[in-house]
Amino acid sequence: MTESMMRGLAFSGMDINPLAVLLCRVKSGPFLIDVLKEKSQDLCARIDEDDREGIETSLANRDKWFNQDVQIALSKVRRAIRKEEDTWARRFYWVALAETVRATSNSRTSTFKLHIRTREDIEGRICDPVGTFNRVLARNLHHYEKQASRLLESGQLVLGYYQKEVAVSLADIRDLNDHVQSDIIVTSPPYGDNTTTVPYGQYSYLPLQWIDLADIDSAIDHDYLASTYEIDSRSLGGSKRVRKHEEDFIRDRSPVFSDYIKSLDGQPRDRALRVTAFFRDLNSCLDPILKGLRRGGLMVWTLGNRKVGGARVPLDRILEDLLRANDATLLCKLTRRIPSKRMASKNNIADTMSSETILVMRKAM
Repeated sequence: MTESMMRGLAFSGMDINPLAVLLCRVKSGPFLIDVLKEKSQDLCARIDEDDREGIETSLANRDKWFNQDVQIALSKVRRAIRKEEDTWARRFYWVALAETVRATSNSRTSTFKLHIRTREDIEGRICDPVGTFNRVLARNLHHYEKQASRLLESGQLVLGYYQKEVAVSLADIRDLNDHVQSDIIVTSPPYGDNTTTVPYGQYSYLPLQWIDLADIDSAIDHDYLASTYEIDSRSLGGSKRVRKHEEDFIRDRSPVFSDYIKSLDGQPRDRALRVTAFFRDLNSCLDPILKGLRRGGLMVWTLGNRKVGGARVPLDRILEDLLRANDATLLCKLTRRIPSKRMASKNNIADTMSSETILVMRKAM
């Protein structure tokens, strides 16, 4: 989205994760930097003046995930943000609070998964949520101002507003009926089902407990936070119930998938089910994606080939098969090393990915 804006392009995007939608809506503006700086001074003053000790979250097991003093401090920040009148400014502050929640919770920050710290670690930590929030806010303001300056220099801003349309939706592409016609689609689906790869839903769970969800989207479904696994269960491969005709359909469309599933014979059935459920759901995204792309339009897919049962899943080759079955053609395939990773280079099963494949395909003319 940001790269589209730098080039003066209209953009339409969607994500199933509310936190991702919040981040994108903030980065799309408006870029009223001087106003935001003044509002931020008022916000910090409200936090400092708040001497209440009420807790502003109904999170289950909140004492597990947050020390009492942290809960009180985060609540001061939340109350101060809610007193801000403008939604666009509140969204900016919610982003800073989201990072503050991650940094001061009792979950480890070395992984995307919710993973409680040891009791010794929790008792030995000294957290300063208000100080952390102030530092994150100042850093975000600095980056926001730099983004605004670049947009202004390239003639994309008028009075702080981007001049082309930017639409970001909280949605599941598989349920999409209203197709915006695009010239190019750039996307990076999960490497596999979120439960066993990168659990973005778990990563977002604690921050979303402190954010007014209506500020992200007025029609948001509060069941998103029904459990720590809810967002991930709604994502690709979230349901492992696979019917035989669903697996046969993917086998018919992708010889590479068929060969890979055969290679899992003799291994626990759950492994083949996880892979099949993911590709069933990924394939169900292709029709709405292609309907939203003009004839001859480009698709750029950034993909990672993870391991299941010690064998690398050829996600790039399987997706190429599935797109070819929809009359798309391959233009090129690139490989890049992942410059920074939150995941460990090794886990308790095997080495994780250090590179990604970029698949460039063209829709039929």
